[in-house]
Order: sequence, then structure tokens, then C-alpha cells
Amino acid sequence: GQFFVMMSPQEVLQGGAQRSIAPRAHPYSPKAEAPRATRDEKRRAQHNEVERRRRDKINNWIVQLSKIIPDCSMENTKSG
Repeated sequence: GQFFVMMSPQEVLQGGAQRSIAPRAHPYSPKAEAPRATRDEKRRAQHNEVERRRRDKINNWIVQLSKIIPDCSMENTKSG
């Protein structure tokens, strides 16, 4: 990876001057795995539902087109 220094060269090379860092407003606490797993499961379930709706919509259009097109019979389609 690459590192980018967001200070002037004088600030980087000065060894004696210490920069003050603002204290954290809230103490750092790593998140537990359970909430992340729950969030991932919810995201996955929502994605699956969106994909299911998308596939259903496409399949409905295919069925409608097969009814409109004269030589297209349902026995030739994948779902039969």
C-alpha cells in the first residue's frame, strides 16, 4: 500500500515538537460479532428478496412475450 503524509516536510522532520491529538468523545469498544452477523443476515435476506422480485418480474415478462409471439409455445421454455 501507499502512505500519504498530510503535513509539510518541516512538520514531519521536526522531532522535538509533539502534536496534540484530540481525545475520543467515546471510549473505543470493538463491536461484538453477534450484531454484525445479525446485520449481515438482514442485509442478505433483503438482497435475496430484491433478487427474487427481479427474477419474478423477468419471468413474468417472458411469459407475457411467449403469449404474444405466435410460434412461441410454453413447452419450449425452460420452466415449461
